[in-house]
Formats: sequence, C-alpha cells, structure tokens
Amino acid sequence: MRSGILMTAVLLTSLFSCQKKNNTVAGPADVTINISSPLSGQVYHSGDTILINADVSYASELHGYELKITDSASGYILYDSTEHVHNDHFTINDKWINTGAQPLTLKLSLVAAIDHDGKTAEKDITFQYQP
Repeated sequence: MRSGILMTAVLLTSLFSCQKKNNTVAGPADVTINISSPLSGQVYHSGDTILINADVSYASELHGYELKITDSASGYILYDSTEHVHNDHFTINDKWINTGAQPLTLKLSLVAAIDHDGKTAEKDITFQYQP
C-alpha cells in the first residue's frame, strides 16, 4: 500500500514537471475585435437608430472598453461610452440616434483595455450620416 502511494506521487510529480508553461506575453495584435454593426460606409439618416454590435476576445482577461463616435472632419465626439469589464470575451450591444442637421462622415472607435497599465487594442470604422 505504501509503495503504491509512493509510486503514484512519483508518477504525478514527473508528469507535471514535464509540462511547459506558456510565458508569452500577449499584446494588442492578439486582441480580436469584430464590429458587425454599423458597417463601414453604411449611410444613416436623421432619426435612424444606429445599432452598435461588436465582439471582443483575447487570450487573457481584458479590463474594459471605450466606444466613441466622432465627426471625422472636426474630431468632435458625438457619443462616448466606457465600460469596465473583466473577462476574456465580451459582446457589445448598444445604440445611438443622431438627429443632426448636417451631413457627416462619422468614425466609430472601439478601444479595448488590455491591462491597467494603458495597453490597448483599437478598431475603427467610418460610416455616413445624411439628414
């Protein structure tokens, strides 16, 4: 009985000592950001609801995101939303309604926070607003 326990301990020790740890530090290029709505180049009109849908995933835990819609010409921020999310995958389902009076080229920026030290990954798309 005692030799069986000793043999099991030796076997488990050798098994776990042979496993290699992956010490590779993942970076911004390893974050996957898929924006499914709005589509690049899509045209919206006054009163339209702009659905913002995206999936973000990473090999490790992410620390949140910021979502912005800006006027590409002026840089003026029309919409800004920040969420502090601790997960390796999250889905964004948001919406915004523009009721402006001028045609605009808009930029949607999704910035995923990789850590609390300021590392981020970003994806941008542009779309149009026609009143």
